[in-house]
Formats: sequence, structure tokens, C-alpha cells
Amino acid sequence: MLGINALGFEILPICHLIWEAKSHIESYHIEELVDIFERLSEVESSKTEFIFPHITITKDAFSEDIESDLMFFSNWINTQQVSKETKALYQLLIVSILEEVSYTRKDGQYLRWDYRSEKIRRKNQSRISKDKIPLKPFNKGEIPTVKEALLRTFRKVLLDIKSLQFGLEKKGFQDVINGSILENLPRYESNQFSGVITSPPYCNRYDYTRTYALEIAYLGADELEIRKLRQSQLCCTVENRSKLSKLEKIYRDIDRFDDFQKNCKIITENTTFQEINSALKIRQKRGEINNPGILTMVEGYFYDLAFLLAEMFRTCKKSAYVAFVNDNVRYGGEIIPVDTLCTEIAETLGFIPEKIYILPQRKGNSSQQMGRFGKESLRKSIMIWRKP
Repeated sequence: MLGINALGFEILPICHLIWEAKSHIESYHIEELVDIFERLSEVESSKTEFIFPHITITKDAFSEDIESDLMFFSNWINTQQVSKETKALYQLLIVSILEEVSYTRKDGQYLRWDYRSEKIRRKNQSRISKDKIPLKPFNKGEIPTVKEALLRTFRKVLLDIKSLQFGLEKKGFQDVINGSILENLPRYESNQFSGVITSPPYCNRYDYTRTYALEIAYLGADELEIRKLRQSQLCCTVENRSKLSKLEKIYRDIDRFDDFQKNCKIITENTTFQEINSALKIRQKRGEINNPGILTMVEGYFYDLAFLLAEMFRTCKKSAYVAFVNDNVRYGGEIIPVDTLCTEIAETLGFIPEKIYILPQRKGNSSQQMGRFGKESLRKSIMIWRKP
């Protein structure tokens, strides 16, 4: 809206749907949207042949009635004579209410399940049969009908579109690339971006393919595609494998193998990272780290970041600023100062550190770590660097 040209990189399908719907902001016909809203208000759901494309992690996420209504209203838009832009917007509306009408709630690394879901009922029956204590019940409260949630969200979005169209003055060119920035950015020309704003996945074991499993499954990704998405993320979960061999092939293909070697040396020769790595290994030997995959995840994460930051530096213009958001993390009692280590890596590459803003909210570490190692607040930071 400010007329700024921009390019983004994203791997999750839901983000591309969001992008598509928002990119049409100036071309939506308000009269058509109001008409669809009114028709939607009057229609009553009925049984449909369409079924939700569940994957293992999403099964039993809805009651039988909710799932039936969800698929009826999902397909309803295809029976209406509307523009393709309105259809994309409507699909986003459906996706945006999936969690609200389900038995799930996003909760850090996982989906949290309401006690009324069949999945929790079966688990508790199994636990009771084995003389185990049932899972602590979670009640997400009243679950609205699909139509109630859909109309409420549609009403808010319609008001937003009216307001934004009224204030739209300038146009710029924006695009979002469907794919990993690690694999795509090396192919771009140097010195072309005048700034970067990014909040990449943190080194905190959060797996967005699980957190957004409902949305990703609804948009058609099967188990295999979700596993591929998981491996395409920055190395932020214990399931992620090293990307170095894949990156080596990419850099050889574009005749930049020397840059691949330089990027690797940034981590292998960084004394702060080596100290962190050694400390984690010691804590693992003591039995203080509950998953051996944490060590490979942390190592992979900083290798990924070294390549990411190196490509940012190369593709940024002189005097360009980078705003980089991240969290510090703690494993086995060992605090990893992600913000200062990232800044150290950025400085090694040639960036000039300008400032690290510490956000006022401070998150704690996991309850398991607090019980064993004590409570410790962890910083969430915005790092500001400049290319000289």
C-alpha cells in the first residue's frame, strides 16, 4: 500500500493462500462480496459427498456434524457464479475457521486436543485399561457451528476490504516465491535488495507442519508432501536432517562452490558456536538432554542461518538494513544466545550491527527444564544490521 516493491519466500501452502487473497485487495468487487455474504446467510447445510482430506495427525479433529457442514460450505462456493478472486478469498475464510470449529488448538510444538474428541477418548480408554491415569482434560469451550464462524469471519474481512480499498493510493510490485529461501536465494543476482524484514523459524523444536496440520491437509497435502515440507524448513526440529549435501549440490550447479566452503567455515571457525556445541555434548553425556536430536538440530540450525545470512549480505544493496527477529532457547539447562550469535555471524559476513531490541515480553523455558534447572527468562529480540 506504500508502493514498496517486495519479494518473499515461503514453503507453507496456507501462507500462499493468504498471499493470494490479500494480493487481490484492490480488485475485489464489494457488491459481489456483499451478495455472497447475503446468500451464505440464507443457505442451510445438507449432507454432501465431499470428505475432509485427513492425514494421520488430523483424524477426529471435528465432530461428525461439524465436519459434514465444513465440507458442505467448502463446496458451496463452487455452486455460485463468482470471480476467481472471490473464490480464493472464500477458501481463505474456510481455512481461517478450521481451528475454531475443531477439537484442536495450536499450542507451541503441537496441536492440543479437547477432551470431547474421539482421539482423546480412545487414548484415555487405553490408559485406563492399562491402569494409567487419564490425560488431563482440556476444554476449549463452546465450539461454534461452521456457518456461525464463517459469517463472523466474513463480516470482519468484508469491513477490512472496504476500509483498505478506500485508503489504497500507491501500487508496488510484490511476489512470493513458493520454495525454500536456502535453495532459491543463491540463484538471485547480487546487490538488488534495499532491505530485509524476516522472522525465520526459531531453534525451538516448533514444527509448523504439525501446528498447521489442519490447514495444510485441507489444502490437499498428503503425508509424503508434509514430510517434504518438514525437511524444507530451516533446521528447527529434531526430525530435520542436515541440508549441507543438498546445498553443496546447489552451489556446485551455479558454479559457486567456493562460497559454499566459505559459508561452512563461518560456523566451523566460530568459537561461540563451538563452545555452545561442546557444552551441549557435555550435558548430553550427563543425561540432561532428553533427545539426542537436539544437538544435530542446533548444529543444523546455525549452518542454515550462516548460508541464509551470507546470501542476504550478497543480495542486499549498499546501506541496506536487515531486521531479523528471533528467540533465544534453552536445552538441558544450557541457554543459547541466538540473538548475539546471529549478530556475530552477520558481523563476520560484513554486516554492521546497529542495535538489538529486546522485546518487553519474555518467555520462559519448558516446565521440564524449570523443574530441573530452575526458571530462566529467555529473550525475544529484533536484530538490526546494516550493509556498509
